[in-house]
Amino acid sequence: MSKLKDFADRNPVRIAAWVSSTVAIAVAFLVPDMPIEPAVAFVLSSLGLGEYAQKAENEKTLAALYTDPED
Repeated sequence: MSKLKDFADRNPVRIAAWVSSTVAIAVAFLVPDMPIEPAVAFVLSSLGLGEYAQKAENEKTLAALYTDPED
């Protein structure tokens, strides 16, 4: 359980993308009248943007770690 908590603490944007994607795909399957193509497009864009945002946040964190603090 501790490994999951550590992963969630390190990757909040990635977790949010997966949650929103799961909700979108679940709604697409639970509502039979809704076409699935928009849901799939949302899922793919959400996962892609989540990955991109998480990588950007990780790069900012690494840059901050190697920067001297201002007094």
